[in-house]
Amino acid sequence: MIRSIDAQITKMSEQYPQFEVQDRDKSCVKWVGTLTPQRKKYTLTISYKKPLVIEHFKLVEVQPRVQVLDPVLERHPEYEEGPIPHVYTSSLTASFPYLCLFDPHKSEWSPSDWISETTVPWASRWLSFYEAWLATGKWKGGGRHPDEETIREEAT
Repeated sequence: MIRSIDAQITKMSEQYPQFEVQDRDKSCVKWVGTLTPQRKKYTLTISYKKPLVIEHFKLVEVQPRVQVLDPVLERHPEYEEGPIPHVYTSSLTASFPYLCLFDPHKSEWSPSDWISETTVPWASRWLSFYEAWLATGKWKGGGRHPDEETIREEAT
């Protein structure tokens, strides 16, 4: 069962009241809020567009999108998996890339999941690994990040 936008908003407000709805309609929602996984406080946006027809969507197209607005993610091309590990970027998102929180090929998330129980904790965990990466230059978060060609093929 695909969760409704209203249900996602209600569950998010119960579990993460610091995330406020910035924009919404019947099929989309965008939250802005903060997480403090370790030492730093981060302001994030989480955007989600509910698929209209369950049979005709690709997970990579409907997954929640998380961006860090503040502080801006540091770029370190000299670090392992640099300049910023496990993010999706495009010309439109270069300043604020989307965090890579799960592998869509392994069905680790679906529209029947609660964003507050998956995406938010995963974003917090990603930020913890990011802080460690800044300190050590090594990404310990694991994961598999698809290459750009795979992403383009999936989007078509």
